[in-house]
Amino acid sequence: MSVKITILSEQMRGASFALNNERYTIGRSDSADVCIPDPTISGHHCTLIQLEPDVYAVRDEGSTNGTRVNGEKVTTEAVHLKHGDLLQVGGVEILYDNAQEHRYESRSLTVINLEDTGTIEVSAETMKNLAGKAKGKKSTALRENPKHHTIMILILSLLGVLTVIGLVLMVLRCSK
Repeated sequence: MSVKITILSEQMRGASFALNNERYTIGRSDSADVCIPDPTISGHHCTLIQLEPDVYAVRDEGSTNGTRVNGEKVTTEAVHLKHGDLLQVGGVEILYDNAQEHRYESRSLTVINLEDTGTIEVSAETMKNLAGKAKGKKSTALRENPKHHTIMILILSLLGVLTVIGLVLMVLRCSK
């Protein structure tokens, strides 16, 4: 079982359904493959369609309250589902979990192309060199400041003296 959906909302929270057939209907009707007795869901709300093994898409079936994938409205045209997609059927949220797809998502890669941003002209070679120069430097916020160090010692010393005076006064009062 590498593909499943898990209901995240209300009364059926945690209910999980393995997907291994070509088609699944989701709705409030008892005849639906995945029956969710919620008033915001139509009798036959939407359909999950297998595009290829372990790959599904969702299509809205003219439901009253709509179907969304990650907040985007689904129409009668099927929307391809990816691992971690949040499917909203009426007012019920469902997580699409494709363990097979998740296995191949071991890391994400972010690429930023600065060429068309119009921000600054920096060559790729310069960018590499900038990273090397910053390695051994301390942050300016963490730099030691001799004046601050001296002030902190004076404050702590003053607090110590005041504590000793307070203790002496307390002992003198108790001995009377």
